Amino acid sequence: MKSQRRKTLLGVALVAISMANLSIGISQGYAQGAAPFKLGFIASMTGPQSQSGFNGIAGLNLAVKEINARGGIMGRQVQVITADDQSDPTAAVNEMRRLVQREKVDAVAGPMSSQLVLATLPIVTEAKIPSISISGSSAITPQIGPYHFSLLPSSDAQAQAIANHVEQVLKAKSAAIIHDVGAQSRSIAEALTVEFKKRNIELTGRQEYAATDTDMTPALLSMRGKRPEVLVASVATGNDTGYIIKNLGEMGWAPKVVGNMNVVIAPADTVKVAGPDAYKNAVGLAYNALTYCKSDAPGSSDFAKYKQRLQAETGANYSRYSPVLAGMLYDIVYVLKAGLEGSKKTDGPSFGAWMEQNAASVKVTSGNMFASKTNHFLIGASALGLAEDADKIRSDGMTKRAGC
Repeated sequence: MKSQRRKTLLGVALVAISMANLSIGISQGYAQGAAPFKLGFIASMTGPQSQSGFNGIAGLNLAVKEINARGGIMGRQVQVITADDQSDPTAAVNEMRRLVQREKVDAVAGPMSSQLVLATLPIVTEAKIPSISISGSSAITPQIGPYHFSLLPSSDAQAQAIANHVEQVLKAKSAAIIHDVGAQSRSIAEALTVEFKKRNIELTGRQEYAATDTDMTPALLSMRGKRPEVLVASVATGNDTGYIIKNLGEMGWAPKVVGNMNVVIAPADTVKVAGPDAYKNAVGLAYNALTYCKSDAPGSSDFAKYKQRLQAETGANYSRYSPVLAGMLYDIVYVLKAGLEGSKKTDGPSFGAWMEQNAASVKVTSGNMFASKTNHFLIGASALGLAEDADKIRSDGMTKRAGC
């Protein structure tokens, strides 16, 4: 607990330093007399999901710095106004109200988990403010969020990609699922249940755990008896992945582990908990654009080039960040810029309509995007693959794609 508290405090301190540097950078833009473009950033700076805010602000800062150097959004320098949702829906609602009603933000980046998006979406919808989050719950629809989009694949898309791997690559006939209690992870588990049934893969068990749990042994023991060939893990953090893999090792149980994106998104956290062999038997979802095959030349991808800029920007602190998490917020800022400048208006309805028609034309490091009137999840199943050896990063910062 003490080490976690120190880590959280360090994260908050670094966020504060980053925001101070950002404020210095944009103050020069105000001197020119242009009204700032107010971008609200709401994420978990504290609480169990604090790594999302810590990493997110790094990517967001880099994007804003680049965009401001090129004239801002719609000719206005970007001013970032942060909000800490504390990993809690009530706090998230209060902070979103502050951003919308008191700070009068023009657009919102975040939150970074589905349950917090579901809690806050009515506020930005009523105010007709454009927003882009990192959320995958199937409950987040264009009907409840007409001006909201997500840079995360939907639960259905993630479940489809995971089931494809279990069936076509591992040739497994049985699987069990462990997941956290968050809305997205539950939604993925429900979608997987449907996918497995379609493919005649026996679901031998399903267990969930709380966000603060560090011992998954009871849940794992309840599933081990039926000997599933594959354990699917839908987790919220790299630490969660580490505890699951660590407990599996302590139990002497070694099923193939296939997970959602968070299984490989923060490998340093996972290895710190589970040890150097953490990914020996585990793979996780990743954007194809963020992974490599042997034939791909090092440093050639947009993501690899972004990581070089992130490293230059964060300096000695670079090793503390997850470039993938930071990259999602980096892309969000550029998607907001594209949609707002494309529609030539800052209101939600104009932004939403433009995105539904033109999302595929926006280039981001995450890969190809799409959107429609019925789907506001910008990344589809076709853009997903599985990453292996997530802790063994190539010289250009890319992760190996499973099967390549």
